[in-house]
Amino acid sequence: MEPKDGIFGDFLPQLKNLIKSETVFGEPYEIGGISIIPVNSVKLGFGFGGGSEDKKDGQGGGGGVVLSPVAFLVVKDGEVSIHNLSAGSVENIMLKVPEMLEKVAGLFERAGKKKTSETP
Repeated sequence: MEPKDGIFGDFLPQLKNLIKSETVFGEPYEIGGISIIPVNSVKLGFGFGGGSEDKKDGQGGGGGVVLSPVAFLVVKDGEVSIHNLSAGSVENIMLKVPEMLEKVAGLFERAGKKKTSETP
């Protein structure tokens, strides 16, 4: 069986879609002049089987992908820092979301007051 034929040939274009830098480095989030870029671990596994026409055997395949957050990059004032996530870190971050939202809201509130005070 040629690699371009059958299930394997159908699988290759899909694999090319997974193997991109965007899979490892997620979309950046912009918050008050700070960029936060998620970093993921990507694990791929797959297998294929084949057969021959004269024996009336079939072919098949399967695979899986695991995408896990492992860190995030923070870009602030031209400086880049990396923050690793350990076991339980994602849960800890989710617990801090309300506090982070309050801080971000405070930034926008202060920026709005500053803009208002500058207006004649």
